[in-house]
Amino acid sequence: MTISQAQMAALHDKQCLYENMMQYCRGADRLDIDLIKSTYWPDSFDDHGSYVGDGHGWADAIFDYRGRLHSCNHHVTNVLSEIEGNRAKRESMFLGVAVFTEPDVTFFHGGRYRDLCEKRDGEWKVLRRTCIWDWSDVRKTAPNWDISGVPYMSNWGLRSAEDPIYKDWFDSPPTARPAFHHAAHE
Repeated sequence: MTISQAQMAALHDKQCLYENMMQYCRGADRLDIDLIKSTYWPDSFDDHGSYVGDGHGWADAIFDYRGRLHSCNHHVTNVLSEIEGNRAKRESMFLGVAVFTEPDVTFFHGGRYRDLCEKRDGEWKVLRRTCIWDWSDVRKTAPNWDISGVPYMSNWGLRSAEDPIYKDWFDSPPTARPAFHHAAHE
């Protein structure tokens, strides 16, 4: 089977669209505001329900969560991109897990990003995003790392540039477990 240039270009575009989504998630989870903004066009629009406005404004709004959350993880699956010239309709399912500081709860929520992306000068970014909410669940936070055997000194995720993902990938020392990861009995 031979792959045509058009097929290769389509695969490349779909990979670029996927990478754009993964960069957004990294930025949101690490509170890397510049990275989030880099995934949206300056003239973009975002409807996250609690925020409706331009995409760069949404990045700034996410930063307001820094004191409200211990951690946040986006898990994105089922990414379907339908390319039509320099525009693409992208639907991505997400599971979000947010550990709040107060109240002491973990918020699980799921839905889909409905993105209209646009390619300009060879680069794909979000032009319009709408979050479609499908479900949520809230539970009392009860961390217990003893069950998994993860030691106190390990590679703990942080919502900042101090996160291990931003450190030397060959040689970076372990970090101490953040206070919010301690079990109630510790």
